[in-house]
Amino acid sequence: MTAKKKLKKPNALGRIASAIDAAGRDADLARRSASDPAFRRGVQSDRRETLSKFSTVKQALADRERMEKAKKKT
Repeated sequence: MTAKKKLKKPNALGRIASAIDAAGRDADLARRSASDPAFRRGVQSDRRETLSKFSTVKQALADRERMEKAKKKT
């Protein structure tokens, strides 16, 4: 290798640019996988499982069931 073609350590601006580029690639991959139907179903079921642990959600579901039963009786 000649003196002019010597490999240089990337400067701070180059490192920042490569980090932004990598973040963009990661975001693109995440967008593509988020549109996968199986992934979306998994996220939805996980979200429902997590929300069902909260007492306010349990109370709201119980109220909804009571309202549905009351509608059926009338």
